[in-house]
Amino acid sequence: MASRLSWSRRLIFSLIPVAVLFAVIEGGLMAADWPPEPTAPFEHNEPFWTADPDLRSEALPHNEEQTTFPVSTNGDGLRAPLFSVEADPGTLRIMTLGCSTTFGWGVRDEETYPARLGGYLAQRGYDSVEVVNGGQPGYTSFQGRWLWDRVLKDYRPDVVLIGYVVQDARKASYSDKSQAILQNDARFLKDNVLYRLRSYLLLRTALGKVQIRAKERGQGDQGGTHRVPVADYSENLQYLIDQVEGLGGAPVLFGYPLERSGYTADHRSILKAAAQVKGVPLFDPQPQMEAATRSQQLYFPNDRGHANAAGNDLIAQWVADFLVESGLLGQEGS
Repeated sequence: MASRLSWSRRLIFSLIPVAVLFAVIEGGLMAADWPPEPTAPFEHNEPFWTADPDLRSEALPHNEEQTTFPVSTNGDGLRAPLFSVEADPGTLRIMTLGCSTTFGWGVRDEETYPARLGGYLAQRGYDSVEVVNGGQPGYTSFQGRWLWDRVLKDYRPDVVLIGYVVQDARKASYSDKSQAILQNDARFLKDNVLYRLRSYLLLRTALGKVQIRAKERGQGDQGGTHRVPVADYSENLQYLIDQVEGLGGAPVLFGYPLERSGYTADHRSILKAAAQVKGVPLFDPQPQMEAATRSQQLYFPNDRGHANAAGNDLIAQWVADFLVESGLLGQEGS
């Protein structure tokens, strides 16, 4: 007994210097007000958001085109077609995840690619299919994880198109995770308690695991950091795949197509690698879109990042073909 107590005391006394050192480092970082206050505006005022709920043909401004477009949402802020959380028995539910491109920025409710997808599948005989539009303006996979845990999982989709790539690859002054840390957002920190400790954050920063400020770039570089760096992007994709499969659903990694791949090329390569690692289907129609836009106007003239009604319709056709040909929808259609 005496030997055991002696060993316990030695352990306790050996930990005291470590605790004191930790307290000194933590206190020093607090006194130095580290991390520093942001010197540039964030991409968004808050790390997490959704569209307003229960909109009915609300006119939203499409500033680049100097027009408006009507938007309807359900009680969770998900854009039309409007569905309740609980699906009717026997319904096959598809969910599309993504940013404003999936949301359908600039087009009417019935012209978004998720809405048109539902129509094309109905034409093929899939009458009991619902396509839930889980896209939100400005979203990356970082916000997508939060919305999935908060809302989307409750819809229990059978097939999920994970279409985050456009915003993840964009450059900003701060990554999305950095913004959440710097703003001490409780919705983020409650799941990442150690981020409350400045000494832990300093260690993570030193190891390159968290980037507090955008790295300085060489002359001629656009500067900034990806809203979701490639390592975090891969982690987010794997998280969403696991969550969908955990509900018994089938995840599909979807490379939402732009007029040109451009700045999204690196993230699209990660999308492909994640599909191989996790053994899930990948559909990236970027080459098809680049070929199609050489002869058709499929994006807005002054907003080249968003597909117009014709572009959304074409994407919906491609996605319908992929889902049917891959066998993900079963044999219901004809």
